[in-house]
Formats: sequence, C-alpha cells, structure tokens
Amino acid sequence: MEVALVSSEAYPFAQSGGMGDVVGALFKYLPTFGFTPSLFIPAYSTLLEKSSFVLKEEVSFPFGDRMIKAQFFTKEDTKGKVVAVAGENYFNRAKMYGYPDDLERFIFFSRAVFEYLVRSQEQPFVLHAHDWQSALVCAYIKMYWPAYRVKPHKTVFTIHNLAYQGIGSGDLFRLVNLPGRFFTHEYLEFYGNINLLKAGLIFGEVITTVSRSYAREITTAEFGEGLDGLIRAIAQSKGITGIVNGIDLEQFNPADDPYLAVNFTKDDLTGKKINKEKLIQQYFASAEDTSLPLISFVSRLVEQKGLDLILRQPDKFFNLPVFWLFLGTGDEAYEKLLKNLERRFPRLRAEIKFDETLAHWIYGASNFLLLPSRFEPCGISQLIAMHYGTIPIVRRIGGLADTVVDYPFNPKLSNGFSFDQYKSEELLRVLQRALTTYNQDSKLMERMIANAFDSDFSWERAIGHYVSLYQ
Repeated sequence: MEVALVSSEAYPFAQSGGMGDVVGALFKYLPTFGFTPSLFIPAYSTLLEKSSFVLKEEVSFPFGDRMIKAQFFTKEDTKGKVVAVAGENYFNRAKMYGYPDDLERFIFFSRAVFEYLVRSQEQPFVLHAHDWQSALVCAYIKMYWPAYRVKPHKTVFTIHNLAYQGIGSGDLFRLVNLPGRFFTHEYLEFYGNINLLKAGLIFGEVITTVSRSYAREITTAEFGEGLDGLIRAIAQSKGITGIVNGIDLEQFNPADDPYLAVNFTKDDLTGKKINKEKLIQQYFASAEDTSLPLISFVSRLVEQKGLDLILRQPDKFFNLPVFWLFLGTGDEAYEKLLKNLERRFPRLRAEIKFDETLAHWIYGASNFLLLPSRFEPCGISQLIAMHYGTIPIVRRIGGLADTVVDYPFNPKLSNGFSFDQYKSEELLRVLQRALTTYNQDSKLMERMIANAFDSDFSWERAIGHYVSLYQ
C-alpha cells in the first residue's frame, strides 16, 4: 500500500527541526516494511536547485475568490516518489518559514496536495499529514473526497510540537474553501482567529505525537497550549498514540563517523578521549586542565530549551569546574548574551551557527549533554548523544522522560541524569550529582555509558509502530 507523507520538511530534502527527521525516516524506511511512500513537500528554491526534479503536472483550482495554479515537480528514487509543490512564488524564497503570509502559503500547499491526490490517486493509500502546515489535507479528504473514487484507507495526523499551531487572522478562512460553519470554535475558529492545527486534530482519523509522555502532557492546561480541552476530548474518543522518535544509526555512528577526529566504539573509548582533547585544544586554547568534564548544549537557542535556567544565574553554572560548549542558533537575545558571557568565563564557548560537522564532533567529544527543556515533545539530541557515549542531563519531561533513565534506587540501571521542577536550583543540584559521579565513581560512569550505548533508538523500531497504525 502507498503512504502519502505530507509535510513542510523532510530530511535530506529540506529541514529545520525534528519533524524533518521523522518524515525523512518514514520515507527512507517504509519500503522495508512493504509500503511505498510518496512524499509531498513545498518546492523551496534550494530544494529545486540541489535535486533533479522534473515538472510533471499543473493544476488550477479556486483559492478564495480567485483561481490559482499549482505546479508539481517530481523526483523518483529507489525508495519512492517525491513531489515538490510550487505556485505563486510562495516557496521560491530564502527561508522555509518566517514570512507574514506563512499561513496563506501553507493553506495553498495543503489544498494543492489534495487537488493532486484527488486527481491522480488510483489505489488505496494512507494519508499521513504532519503539523499545522499540512493539517488541512485531513479536512479536505474528509469533506471533499469523491464517493466514486477509491477511499483513502486511513488518515493519520502527527503533532510534532503543539506550541506551533498555524494561528492567524480569521480573514484567512476565506482561502480555506470549507463551508462557513467550520469557522466556529468546534472546528477551526480559535478566539476569533483561524487555527490550522485543529483541522488535523478534528478530521484526522488517527492522531499521534512524538512520545508517550508528551501525549499525556498535552491533555493538561500546562502543556496544552490552549487546546487541552479539545485534546482531552480527542484522547477519549480517538486516542492519541505517542511514538518516540529514532535516529539514523547510519548517519550517527561513532565507529565510522567522518566528522570525528578519531573514530571509536562502545568497547574502546580511547578515541572518545582523543576527540575531547582535540576539541578542548581548539576551542579552549588557554585551558590548563583538559581533564575537566565537557558539558555541551547542541540545540536551538530558544526559551523552550531551558536556557533561562542557566542564564539567569550564570556565575553559579559557568564557574563550575567544567568546560561549557554551546552550539546553535535561535533568539537574538540568547545569542548575544552567550557571546557576552564568553568574555567573563574562560571555560565557556558559544558557537552561534548551524554546523552539522561540529555537532557530530561535539557529540563524540563531550562527557555530558545538557537539555533542561521547559517542554520537549521528543528531542533528538539526547538520543544521538547516548549513541556516542555522552551522558544526557535533562529535565524529566516529554520525550526526555521516555528516553533518559535516572533510577536513584539502582543507578547502575541508569543511562542519564534528570530533574523534575523547572527551577535553576534543581538543575544545579543534578549537575552537581553528575559531576560527583564523574569525579568519584568511575565504575558507575562506565556502567551508565554502556547503558547509553545499549539504548535502542533506531528508526526501524519507531517506524514499526507507525506501520501498526497504518495497518
């Protein structure tokens, strides 16, 4: 059976976050389970430039009070078909997101994908839409799929991050081309605005999110982002399935990772120590004691990731006997503050950039990876870190709670350190516990590193859960 994956991003074609990893992995691994994937993605200018897409079809359809044309560029490979959707200069831009007309762009994208499917799909298929950018496809299939065509076997909708819902002016509802009764609070209306994510929640037949804990958390007022009432109702009527993300073990393998200074395995960590020494020599040239532990932060520099816990009291954290290395981009205020703090604290470095090569090296060199997130649907960094023998220090929330085990009654079963309350003193306490273990209990550290290596976060495991839902 064919699976139509509809998403605004998918690795390696276009990516800005974890959703791209999930959709890219589905496209890559579904054929091993007997499914044929077709991937629908916006025709970003960079995508068309770097890949050999061919214009296959053009379709016109009503869009608000005018007719509009969509172009469909296709690329076939051994895994399946990729269809890049273009039109009206919506995606021929420098960035994927961040424009005033983002909602209009992705209303068009969802409608164009539906128009393509309804014209060309001859066999039963599963529709799998992802986040607010493609949520409307679920509504269009429910409302407008012709009775004389083969009905989609199932529509699946995945929430990757509930904080992003596609909320905008209610005037945009005129572009959606659904009956007026759907602009009410039972459907797409949200405090006078339109909320595109609600289309996936309400019209999707199967709802998933990216960890078991996050599936529970979003039913609460604290994490429901204003939709907790609707999500509780959906959890009772349809259920919400949490499936923890995975990592590509071909892409992240310290035994043959080309981005490491020296490769290593879980049975011989000599190379990991060499990577750490070389990294410290490069980024902390004046360091006198390279044996101090290295704590890294590899993520977006945004409020969600818990940076406030550290930056409110920098003296308490950056004066600890450790090296700190931050890698990422994000909010300008965090970027500037970290660069300013570099001047005060000699064992702090902040690389404000997206650098995949450096990220791999940091995973391979670090002793600890820090993720003190305010909320975290799943998280990928901690999964990668563990596969490189780097111990995560996380807040016990969302996917971090599902993947990082901190078992105080028998620490030998642990693969990381965690804390509960979103407070700086709680983070400082768990950091001190981790450093005590590192400095005073080498046997326990070795056991935790072995546990981290042995944790199974392969995509094959995760994709198997999606396949069960499709079937």
